[in-house]
Amino acid sequence: MKGYLGDNMYKKIFLGFCFFSMFIFDGFLENIWIVIFTIGVYQLCINKDKKDIFKSFIASYLILNILILIFFQENLMLKELEVYSEKKSKKVVVLVYEGEDKKYNLKERAKEVYNKEGFYAIFTMAYKLSKYKDMYEDLGSSPLKNKSYTTREKLSKKLGKEYMVVNSNLYTNPYLEETLVDLVNNGHKEIILCPLFLTKGKDYDLLKKRIDHMGILKYEIKIKITDLFWNSEVLAKAYKDEIIHSIKNKEKATGVLLVGLEDKNNLEEDILFREKIKKYILDEKTYNIKIKLPLLENHKKDIIKTGAELLEYGIDSLYLVIPTSVFETIYIQYLAEYIFKELNIPSETKFYYIGPWNEKDVFIEELYKKIKLVENEGGA
Repeated sequence: MKGYLGDNMYKKIFLGFCFFSMFIFDGFLENIWIVIFTIGVYQLCINKDKKDIFKSFIASYLILNILILIFFQENLMLKELEVYSEKKSKKVVVLVYEGEDKKYNLKERAKEVYNKEGFYAIFTMAYKLSKYKDMYEDLGSSPLKNKSYTTREKLSKKLGKEYMVVNSNLYTNPYLEETLVDLVNNGHKEIILCPLFLTKGKDYDLLKKRIDHMGILKYEIKIKITDLFWNSEVLAKAYKDEIIHSIKNKEKATGVLLVGLEDKNNLEEDILFREKIKKYILDEKTYNIKIKLPLLENHKKDIIKTGAELLEYGIDSLYLVIPTSVFETIYIQYLAEYIFKELNIPSETKFYYIGPWNEKDVFIEELYKKIKLVENEGGA
């Protein structure tokens, strides 16, 4: 009897494993888990065996998270550093993006979750991966890689032939560490690193930590890091211009929802940048504009509530602006879709979405200035 109960418990744990796996794997593997889970549920229903289902599923969830951390996380296979005495003449600019693949990639996203969550990934991994997978299924693909190629090409043209511009990422190929090792091994000893983040925060802290962990500075490699973009007057005014120039009727009320990203950004810098945009908009005295600055993107109901308050003014048009991410990721797209879907926007109210500037000329110009500024400084 005990052996029978023990066997049944293992079967239920495996059933739970199949259930959670359906939500994080895709393609052929997803279909396999669905078939096995369906058969398992059918057998449980026939046997009318519901005992310890909840405990089994909790155990299977934790087991799945541990297995992903051990076997399904993207591994970095770094080459050995070989520093040559001969120095390359071309100046190197490394653009550092958050990074994500065009399509859902379990291994890369698992590495991202681990980098962000650390030990807590044992409890959150499968849940986070299922959220990523849902976003990709809803939106199709991420635009980030294509936009990063465009940014690199435009910046290369702006900087000229004496510079080499390369892309690198924190959470997808090519990874930052792989890019830096290749550059050093090819004789580049002076590197300008450009973190493409608006503020300090989780991504920026991880960038600094991973560079320190490489120990690359002990090889007499000079790495200069450009400033971030949260204090940019030019970008703040560009957002203001985009909104103002698209308003058709100055007399009618316009609502602007400036959404911040507290979960990943530095809170103070995020707020300061959006306040800067707000100030420039309100300086346009001839317009009737109402502005709200919701922050907690991880509490989306607060954003919906703030948006509803704007709609109560009887506005003619509503602008959803997400300015505190430099590049549009699958999550930024999802957030915009979610807000517009959940807001009860009257049919007579026009609504617009203004996302990150990324590869636009005004951003390239600002990036160019930051590179030139740090290049002329004495220190790293």
